[in-house]
Parts: sequence; C-alpha cells; structure tokens
Amino acid sequence: MRVHFIFYLLVFTTAALAQKKIRPDDLYEQAQEARDKNDYTKALILLNECLKEDPGFTEAYVLRASTREQLKDFEGALTDYSIYLERNPTNPEALFSRGLVRYQLKKYDQAYEDFNHYLNAPAGATQTIFFNTSPTTSGSNQVMTAQSSIRPLIYNYLGVIDQKRNNFPKSIAWLDSAIMLSPKEADFYVNRGLSKQSMKDTTAALEDFKKALTINPQHTVALHNIAVFKRVQGDKKAAADPLEQAIESDSSMLAPYLERAFQRMEGGYLKGALDDYNKALEIETKDPEIWLSRGIVKERLKDYTGAFSDYTKAIEVKESFVKAWINRANILMKLERYKDAADDYTAALVYVPDSAPAYYNRAIAKYRLEKLTEACDDLKKAESLGMKVDTKLKGKICVVK
Repeated sequence: MRVHFIFYLLVFTTAALAQKKIRPDDLYEQAQEARDKNDYTKALILLNECLKEDPGFTEAYVLRASTREQLKDFEGALTDYSIYLERNPTNPEALFSRGLVRYQLKKYDQAYEDFNHYLNAPAGATQTIFFNTSPTTSGSNQVMTAQSSIRPLIYNYLGVIDQKRNNFPKSIAWLDSAIMLSPKEADFYVNRGLSKQSMKDTTAALEDFKKALTINPQHTVALHNIAVFKRVQGDKKAAADPLEQAIESDSSMLAPYLERAFQRMEGGYLKGALDDYNKALEIETKDPEIWLSRGIVKERLKDYTGAFSDYTKAIEVKESFVKAWINRANILMKLERYKDAADDYTAALVYVPDSAPAYYNRAIAKYRLEKLTEACDDLKKAESLGMKVDTKLKGKICVVK
C-alpha cells in the first residue's frame, strides 16, 4: 500500500512540474540576458514563447524587433515595430527604429514618414542605445540615444531619401540642418555634395567632398568622387591617387572598383580592369551593368566564351537589358553562330523596336544566312533610323534583280 502511495505521489509531482509554465516576465528577462550576451537566436526563441503566453506583452515586441534586426530578419522586425506602434504611436524610439528598418527594406516613402513623425514626437526618457551608421556612406559609428544627438542623423536620412526622389533642393536643405547641428560629421558633407553634384553644381559639390576629407581623410566616397571629378576634368593621373586611397580605405565599397575599372579599361589596361570587375562582382551580383562591363573587357581580351557567359548573366539579371542582347549577339557573330545571333538581335528589338544597331547587325547575320530579302529590309530599316550604312555593303545585300 505504501509503495502504491509513493508511486502515485511521483506521478502527480511529475505531471504538476510538466504543467508548470515559466511566467512571461521571466521569459522576457531571460531573453534580455541572452541578447546582452549576443545570443540572438536564443533570445528570439524565448521572446516567441513569451508572446505566445502573453500576446499583450507590449515591450516584448520591441525587444523581439531589435533581436530580429540583429538576425537580419528585417521584415519580421518591421512587423513587430508596427504592432508596438499601434499601441504607442508617438514613441520616438520605435518610430526611429521602424524608420531605419523601412530604409533597409528600401521602403523609402514609409521611412520618410516615420522620421518626420519622430521629429514631431514628444520628447521622453530613453534607455535605448543606437549606432549612427550612415545610409549611404562609410563613416563613423557613433554611439547615441534616441533623444540626444539623433536629430542630425534623422535630417541626414531625410536628405538622402529626398536625394533618391530626385528632390535635390529639399535634400540639400535637410543636410544643411544636419550639418548645422553636427558640423564634424563627414558623411553629411558627402551626402550634400552628392545632391549638389546631381544639380550640376560641381564646384560646390567638390568643396563638400574636400571638407569631408578634412574630417576623415580616408572617407571612401569622398575620395571616389574627387577621383571621378579629376578624371572628368581630364586629369587621369591625378584621379588615380584618391581612387587608390578609397580602395585602400574600404575594400568593401563598390564604386571605387567600378571607377578604377573604367579608367583602366579606357587606358587599355584590360587585365587590371578585369581584376576590378571581378572584385566588384564579389560585392554586387545584381547589377547587369557590371556583368556587361566585365563581358566587354573579356571580349577585348578575346575571351569570347567568358564574354558570352557574362552577357548571358546580365540578361538573366535584367531580361530587358538591350545592350546585353546586342553584345551577346555580336559574340555569336564572331563565333559564326549566325542563326543564334539573329535571334538575339530580334530579342533586343522586342524591348527597343527602334534600335538601329540591332536592325543593322541582324541584317548582316541574315546576309550570312543567305536571307537577302530579309537582310535588305533590316538594312533599310537601320538606315531610316539614322544608321549610316556603307554603300558597298548595301550593294552586296540589297541586290537588284
């Protein structure tokens, strides 16, 4: 009888422990501890459990949002910040954080709204620490709180977003405000310089880039833009120095590699240009122009197979990229694959029906295929679109019977 009593007591105790749940407050605290130790995966698991037990635990949404940011789950972070802001619509920290996430997701109009709402939100105490990372450049990481020196950074983001909207005067006005409050931040000068440059005010833009370099002599974007300016002015030798500095300063920045590759290709240093485009494609693979440019370099190096592959990749990234269709067709012509070349020229004409080069080159491809009537029609069409046609070639193709 005593044995049976002990058995039932053990069963009851085990069942009771199994049913015992950790309180949401404790789960939240454990998540904070895990997050403080940079164990974001564990923190997320604990916060998921916390909100499962108590979906109304408002602060847990903010912590889970910031945790998801660290795990690069920006869509999830956006959802959590939005849930929190439904209940606390004027909270400045959440508005700023959601604005940053929306910017990361390229939801620029919505980010713009959040940053403006932040500027009009009531001030309050904050415990949250943010890191000032510039939206477009590679400047400093300055520790700040949402209610301290964050305002100039907000102006900077608003300026960059208006820059993306091609509203350059307003962009400059925002960046003027950022510089007024924080005159020793190189990124702000660079971003203002980019807007001035877009307005063709080259002299003022150059002044901003140079000012940025007095603050941060290794500022990659400033160095890059000064190099571009010097190259445009015809001083290619002088352009090389800031460009080399830019790449040495930050090897993860795309623009300096592209500029140096262009300069090298123009100067006939094809192997160096190829090296730079290889580096560029390690950084960015979704830009069809880079694939096209590397293909051109390979074509000049007589690497037709490699050029064909790069032009094909450019088309895969952007199917309507007519330059890639025409360049690939040109490669096929060199390989004497005239039928395939004609097909590629035809594809180019689907996207740009008035492409004189496509008609001209397709005429030659069809001539090689001995389709003289079609070739002559294409040649005449190219001529009507402004293409200068060699008289001898026209005489060969458009044979009068």
